[in-house]
Formats: sequence, C-alpha cells, structure tokens
Amino acid sequence: MKIITLSIIICSALYGNCQQPYTKNVEFKTWSECMWAGTNDTLTLYQVMGDEYINQNKIFIKFQCAEKIKEEEKIDS
Repeated sequence: MKIITLSIIICSALYGNCQQPYTKNVEFKTWSECMWAGTNDTLTLYQVMGDEYINQNKIFIKFQCAEKIKEEEKIDS
C-alpha cells in the first residue's frame, strides 16, 4: 500500500545551513492533502518564530511530500 509522508526542513540563509528534516508522523491519502498540510505547517512555524527571529536569521522553510510503500500489518491468529 502506498502512503504519502511530509518532511519539513527549517533553514537559515544567513548561516547557509538547514536543520535535520522532521518527518511528521501522519500518513496522507492524497498528494494535495500533504501539500496543504505542508503549507499550513510552514505558516504556523513562521507565526511561532515571529518576524524578528525570521529576519535576524533569514529563515526559510522547505517541505517535501514523498510516496512510500507501507507493508500491510499482519495479524497473527
């Protein structure tokens, strides 16, 4: 079964580096659900960080949706 996962990366243009990607523990059924979540999460992170922190550190956020194969869970009977 295919699932779609969302990874978010916070970067600084000032320091030229990025944090390790954070992959949300959510499985999306459609590509658009993942893209909407990535966009909303990015906006939320910007609000939490605030303008001063974003401007001082030249923060930008990247996100990526990726399809993965998930093995079916087998129930022992």
